Amino acid sequence: MAACAATGLAHVPTPPAVPLFPPIPGLFIPGLRCQGWSSLQNVPGCAWEIYTSISTGKFVVGPACCKAFQAIDQNCLLKMFPFFPSFPPLINSNCANALGLAS
Repeated sequence: MAACAATGLAHVPTPPAVPLFPPIPGLFIPGLRCQGWSSLQNVPGCAWEIYTSISTGKFVVGPACCKAFQAIDQNCLLKMFPFFPSFPPLINSNCANALGLAS
């Protein structure tokens, strides 16, 4: 008669936590003194849309995220993206076009 013994992974150490977003210089700066990221994080998926737009160079920001992004103060945006100064105007322009706000 054969016996089956349950095997588990209790002896295997837990892998280290992997951040949701890989590090990009100038993005998600610790100690940032503006509320920009919290505004974006209040819109489900928005931070990921912003990250994807930066990492791929393709505009993938939805309407709710556009509205949240456009509501952030320009000075705060410059602090949020110090190594990507052209990114906030690019997103704002694409958002204006996507939302039909372009003049």
